[in-house]
Amino acid sequence: MSFLLPLEFYQRDTTKVAKELLGKVLVHLAPDGTRVSGRIVETEAYLGADDRAAHTFGGRKTERTKTMFLAGGYSYVYLIYGMYNCLNAVTRMEGDPEAVLIRAIEPLEGLDIMKARRPNAKRVIELTSGPGRLCSALAIDKKSNALLLDRRPLFIEDGLRVPPSKIIASPRIGVDYAGEAAQWPLRFSEKDNVFVSKPPRSK
Repeated sequence: MSFLLPLEFYQRDTTKVAKELLGKVLVHLAPDGTRVSGRIVETEAYLGADDRAAHTFGGRKTERTKTMFLAGGYSYVYLIYGMYNCLNAVTRMEGDPEAVLIRAIEPLEGLDIMKARRPNAKRVIELTSGPGRLCSALAIDKKSNALLLDRRPLFIEDGLRVPPSKIIASPRIGVDYAGEAAQWPLRFSEKDNVFVSKPPRSK
């Protein structure tokens, strides 16, 4: 029997949550109840008001970002480039607008459904190796925004623990506008996993 992560899991330090989400299992039930899931292999932490890369930098609260001000454990889904959805897990307590972006997953269940949703993906690795790709494969869109992640239809289950020696910390992707914050090592990925969207450069 699967174990759903409790809301308390998310209501902690955002960087710690981002690391510990690696190895957990993201599940979105299809309309007929079929499980479509993947193991989380890449995340990014966004640290709210003090983080120039975060949507809530400076405490900015808008119709788009209001979900980030909820207590940890809610989903935060937003659109980039007018076409790609991105899924985040809200963290910390109500009023602390921080979140973890789910950047990549390794498919586990519902592979045929994922392929049907992403017919242009020529290889399995292209199904879920990136935040927009995984949302498309799991049919996560704006209707999935502000859902509690400890219940159906969108939830995260416990999984295998990824040891610290297997976790790579590197700068986040696509936040060059954020100045010094663009270099913060808040992107976490599982070492040598082929589904990581852009493997960090070796040092």
